[in-house]
Amino acid sequence: MSPLLANIYLNELDKELTRRGHHFVRYADDCNIYIKSQRAGERVMRSITQFLEKRLKVKVNPDKTKVGS
Repeated sequence: MSPLLANIYLNELDKELTRRGHHFVRYADDCNIYIKSQRAGERVMRSITQFLEKRLKVKVNPDKTKVGS
């Protein structure tokens, strides 16, 4: 996906993250979401992955997706 198309298409992700009150930085199809704990990060990763795959029909690569500190 080109950076321009990714920014347009993933605008719905930005709205969802804002609605949930998350702090995040996204450039094209790369996104960092800042959460206070590892456990909360894992929970958010599961729910956002589901949002992306079910609602936006975007495949999330599990090899490139992780929760870190």
